[in-house]
Amino acid sequence: MPNTKEADKDAINFMEIPVTSTESIAQRYWAAIQWMEQLGVKITTGRTSHYKRTIDYWNHEGLNASDVEKKDKFPEFINAIFEIHDFIEIYEAFKLEPACRLDAIVCKLQKGVDGPINSVNESPKSTTARNFMFEALVAARSHRPRSGVNAILDAPSDTGIEINNKKVWVE
Repeated sequence: MPNTKEADKDAINFMEIPVTSTESIAQRYWAAIQWMEQLGVKITTGRTSHYKRTIDYWNHEGLNASDVEKKDKFPEFINAIFEIHDFIEIYEAFKLEPACRLDAIVCKLQKGVDGPINSVNESPKSTTARNFMFEALVAARSHRPRSGVNAILDAPSDTGIEINNKKVWVE
């Protein structure tokens, strides 16, 4: 019969929630933005810049803000944190790839940096930015070269994945 103290300890360890500081998230996002700029993506005053300003606010001025101001700005913060992670994931998946192989990803990123700041403000006519980000994100999430799974970076479809010499086209 298992030791109940050990089982309780395992249950507690299983329930631990990973924690990342907003400062750490901001640093990773800034690295992603710099990488995109090095690849030639033009970062405008659109949503990507807005997210940077939002997280910077919470890391600095927001610490001393009034409760009313925090309450007013909190939904904006949640949206920014949610959106920032897509850019970070794409960066972390492809940062070691040679720039010459990333033309299709750069194109998707360039189309993805603008659009409505908050996804709830999208309309059928304004979904282009997030659609292209989704394509780049699918490629990033499937790109695991060490495991033999590679995003096909010049896929003729929205995204392509190669697994054991078999190609999967994602449209």
